[in-house]
Amino acid sequence: MPARPTAASGGLGWANLGMDIVSVNRVRRLMADHGEAFFDRMLDAGELADCRTSTGLDVLSLCGRIAAKEAAFKTLRVRNRFLPWRDIVVRRSDGGWPLVELRRSAASMAADSGITGITVSISHDVDYAVAVAAPIIGDPPAAAPTGGHDTPAHPHEHDTVRSTAMSAGLQQVKDWILKRHQDREDIASDLDLIENRLIDSLSFVEFVFLLEQQSGRTIEMETLEVDAIRTLAAIEDNFFRAEVK
Repeated sequence: MPARPTAASGGLGWANLGMDIVSVNRVRRLMADHGEAFFDRMLDAGELADCRTSTGLDVLSLCGRIAAKEAAFKTLRVRNRFLPWRDIVVRRSDGGWPLVELRRSAASMAADSGITGITVSISHDVDYAVAVAAPIIGDPPAAAPTGGHDTPAHPHEHDTVRSTAMSAGLQQVKDWILKRHQDREDIASDLDLIENRLIDSLSFVEFVFLLEQQSGRTIEMETLEVDAIRTLAAIEDNFFRAEVK
């Protein structure tokens, strides 16, 4: 992956802020639909412990950490990567404020952007949790040389023959997306689901659960490539093609 500057203009003192807002009702729905185990893919044991009370997971605390992870990820300014949920760890310090630890893939992305750490601030209200993140900037790495292969071809631009049939599993996936975006009547097979925010960071985890159920396959979020689920056509090719004959 080519090294990236901290912003398009680069330069000493330039920092990309990140901000995110999470609906409490949305997280409550996820917990009601899937149970507490759903959040094991998003938070590690220490983070979950910080959110736990004698009656179970505190939803506002959970929302705050989810928002903080998203805000921290936004400071990294990387393309074609999913939020590495368990590699951005948000813990409660002894003083009560949140601390961010970057692990594995998140640490590598930060290093590529010249970021040595990230600070976050979290605020809660009745219906929402909001987080703002700011990077700690170190010496940015030298820019990697660019060649003629920086922009990958669209994964389907050379496909000339495609079945018009839609598998039952893919239809369930499409219906799931439409249910959550009721302003849409249909989804074109080549519509970019990521760029159009039909699958965002929070719904991505639930989407992977659905995809596992419909395809009968175990999916590792850490290694799942963006292009594999970028469009309905890509999802069909990568997860349901055997169903369509």
